[in-house]
Amino acid sequence: MSSYLIRKAEERDCEGIARLTSQLGYPVSGEVMRPRLRRLLASSSDVVFVAEAAQGGLVGWIHGVLSQFLESDYRAEIGGLVVDDRFHRQGAGRGLVQRVENWAVEHGVRCATVRCRTTRPEAHFFYESLEYKQTKTQIVFRKSLSAD
Repeated sequence: MSSYLIRKAEERDCEGIARLTSQLGYPVSGEVMRPRLRRLLASSSDVVFVAEAAQGGLVGWIHGVLSQFLESDYRAEIGGLVVDDRFHRQGAGRGLVQRVENWAVEHGVRCATVRCRTTRPEAHFFYESLEYKQTKTQIVFRKSLSAD
């Protein structure tokens, strides 16, 4: 297993984060990513960590979110995680998840969740290997909103 520097994301990571996000199946430019990343970096309930290879360059990122809903306990949710295809099974993903879990504990959280597409069975196996358990199946609905 290789070792990676896991650190908080900075605005300068924008292009690398955009590249990895596109690899995840959500094509985005650095220009579009920049305001998204700025918003998360300024938020007290969000965190973004990156994994950086020893030779430089980002090989992964993770987004953690603190969530409180009326119907459930305070929790942390993994909003997104991606590791460059060339670096799978080398420890970067595990390191990123562990860092978000530590951050969550530092914020008084006792439960972490992650939502995972049904079309990503390799991701399901990954989370199960980290002792995450499937608790339910959902259908996600989305509606575009306008200012009118």
